[in-house]
Amino acid sequence: MTVNVVAIFHALPEHRDELKRQLEAMAAATHQEEGCLLYALQQGTEDPNVLGFVEKWESEEALARHQQADHIRNGADERNAMMAQPAVVITTRNASEGEWPVGL
Repeated sequence: MTVNVVAIFHALPEHRDELKRQLEAMAAATHQEEGCLLYALQQGTEDPNVLGFVEKWESEEALARHQQADHIRNGADERNAMMAQPAVVITTRNASEGEWPVGL
């Protein structure tokens, strides 16, 4: 069964561009991971300092492997220092039975 993740990052304004660059690099590496179905970097429309990922993983095991990947773990302290508050990460499953025909 697939697993969905929404991760939200509140960048310090002076670090937004650098944090975004690092998240883009993480996304490029993540797209190569087995089990990654969606990993899309987002930016807030009302607050450009809000960045985040919308993710979809083939399984909990695929997500667990991703969370241990070097490109996720390396630089985490540096990325955290560029944030105004801790990241919010929400992991979900589809509330309806079956897969959605469109979207997550």
